[in-house]
Amino acid sequence: MKDILQTINRYSVIYPNKIAIRYNDHSLTYKQLDTYANALACYIMSSRTPLILYGHMSPYMIVGMLASLKAGCGYIPLDISMPTARLQHIINKVEPNFVLNTTSDEIELTNGEIITIDDLQQMSVTTREFNNIQEVDIAYTIFTSGTTGEPKGVQISYGSLNEFVKWISDINQLGLYQHWLNQAPFSFDLSVMAIYPCLTTAGTLHLVDKHMVAKPQLLDDLLRSNNINIWVSTPSFMELALLLPIFTQEKYESLGQFIFCGEVLSHKLAEKLLHHFNKAVVYNTYGPTEATVAVTGIQITQSIIQHYNPLPVGKPRAGVTLAVNDHAELIIMGRCLSQGYLNDAIKTAQVFKEYQGKQVYYTGDSAYYLDDMWFIKGRMDNQIKYNGYRIELEDIEFRLRQIHFIQEAIVVPKVKQGKVVQLIAAITLTKAVSPEEVKVLKSEITPLLAENLPTYMLPTKYEILEKLPINGNGKVDRKAINEVILR
Repeated sequence: MKDILQTINRYSVIYPNKIAIRYNDHSLTYKQLDTYANALACYIMSSRTPLILYGHMSPYMIVGMLASLKAGCGYIPLDISMPTARLQHIINKVEPNFVLNTTSDEIELTNGEIITIDDLQQMSVTTREFNNIQEVDIAYTIFTSGTTGEPKGVQISYGSLNEFVKWISDINQLGLYQHWLNQAPFSFDLSVMAIYPCLTTAGTLHLVDKHMVAKPQLLDDLLRSNNINIWVSTPSFMELALLLPIFTQEKYESLGQFIFCGEVLSHKLAEKLLHHFNKAVVYNTYGPTEATVAVTGIQITQSIIQHYNPLPVGKPRAGVTLAVNDHAELIIMGRCLSQGYLNDAIKTAQVFKEYQGKQVYYTGDSAYYLDDMWFIKGRMDNQIKYNGYRIELEDIEFRLRQIHFIQEAIVVPKVKQGKVVQLIAAITLTKAVSPEEVKVLKSEITPLLAENLPTYMLPTKYEILEKLPINGNGKVDRKAINEVILR
């Protein structure tokens, strides 16, 4: 594969009428995608700041991505679901020269020039092909939340992006011309795993509307009308899809590969998915935003399921080296690393450090190495002190998921005056049961947990939920669970 821009430009010539992106009733061909991107690149060529892309799943946001790469300025995607205060904070930090607003709403958050879709469609068509970005230049900046809630702008270079896209293209076992499903909003870097690998293999990218995250039936409508081949999502979104009784290989014969990232892929979920899609390839990946989406991967087979619980995240991709420090914290080395947080030297220095003479990123994830594979135990900041004991909440959650009638579990610490006084488990069940059965099942949980956990790690209360809430990124929303459980 040549680089991203060269490849997409070539497809615009040899497959001009092929659909590149589809969202509901809107679509762009490869020719339209490249033509609009060239026109916008020409218009924003003077920009000395990243192009802000504002909207939700609009194909024109991807036009903006390519245009910013062609112009050499890079881009920052902002989703409409972001609170106004967060948007304003980011825009104040960036001070953009240009904002591409792909919505029908007016925005008044910046002194930069606002470009609308109408403006874009009326720009002069140019025959000139742009490719001003260099490998060391910043391709995109994704804002993630820090522990204090203040967003941090993770800067990823074009060279690193190209390396990642090549790796995902190698993972793709179905080849060229596939139909890809993307669940993640563009402000979440999981979307990068679908956008560029799809477009650089002459595929068609299908964008999942945010409303489908909460309504599986809408997802069924999309799958019915399109022959999706490759599915890219969080495991939580797959949990929702599996609520559809018809979500099977027989119903959706075209679905041949699933790629997961962003969360733990549970043993129970993987087992259920392979049961429903016994001919499909299921790939589990792991990585923080700071290391260009994902750095490890493994195909989850029946053999892997039989031998490992929890599931491994696999081996590092080419050019990536992993290690753990004395505290079992995972450390990442290689060109995959971000060039630091935008305009934030202090936060950059806290996690991007020197280790054994090399620049590394401290992930905050606890990990271990076994059988030539990496395993992730969980977030180190999910460790708590309870009754004098240091506890990892994910250890309890893992054991809860092993109970045969529990589908998913999140453990919430109740804090009073800065001290953890109670552990509450929010759980979902594998099947619907009566209120009387719920009481019986609740009474069985603690004895079953006690077979593998010491007394001080046992939750004192269990809340049964129909489903765990997920956020706009398709991840389990721990904050929302906390609010429901602790109110």
